[in-house]
Amino acid sequence: MRHLNLEESGRFLSLPLKERKFAKTRLNVIEVFLEQLECRSFEEIKIKDIYLKAQISEPTFYNYFPEKEDMVLLFIQIWSLQVSVFASQNKSTDSGYKLISSLFRYTANESKKNPRILLEIISFQAKKIQTIKIPKLTLAERLLLFPHQDEIQSLPAMGIEGLIKQALDSAEKRGELPSSTNWQNFGLAIAALFFGVPVIAFQTDQGLEKLWLESLSYLWLGAGGKKIKE
Repeated sequence: MRHLNLEESGRFLSLPLKERKFAKTRLNVIEVFLEQLECRSFEEIKIKDIYLKAQISEPTFYNYFPEKEDMVLLFIQIWSLQVSVFASQNKSTDSGYKLISSLFRYTANESKKNPRILLEIISFQAKKIQTIKIPKLTLAERLLLFPHQDEIQSLPAMGIEGLIKQALDSAEKRGELPSSTNWQNFGLAIAALFFGVPVIAFQTDQGLEKLWLESLSYLWLGAGGKKIKE
């Protein structure tokens, strides 16, 4: 099963060959990297296994990824853009609560393809004390990843934090939570749910989607929020 669904659209094919080749090579390496994460931890993965399976030379690999962790960082950028695409496709969802719960359902469904990937990304971010500098996706990479998404060339990669802020802005306008809510701290609490619940779910063999949604409901109602019908 491929983790990245790449498609060469007309817009992609109109770009210069050099840009297309760069995008295809870099995303192919990420695909191989994700395949390796299915059975190994990040620390166990050997760079040699990556570039051999990707059918590129060692110097070429380091030209695209100077450090091993750069593969993780690029995938985080891809995931952040996926979140933005998800948000743009759910613009009709005015409720902040519903937007967050929809994100949890979407991510839980995606993680079923390979639960280890989500855990490895969470583990990687937890170990990084300093600010992580995320590499940018090129236009060609964006078009390969999301060939049918309108305005993908200018869509910002908001990530989880960006979507949570968007959802809470909506919740504040709709009065879904008390006006006295500390929105910044509440956003951090939801982010803690997003990154913490998967660890508990996989350790205790509980359904991720169910545990995420129940935890969100407890947090929302505990903060004095209105009960939202799904």
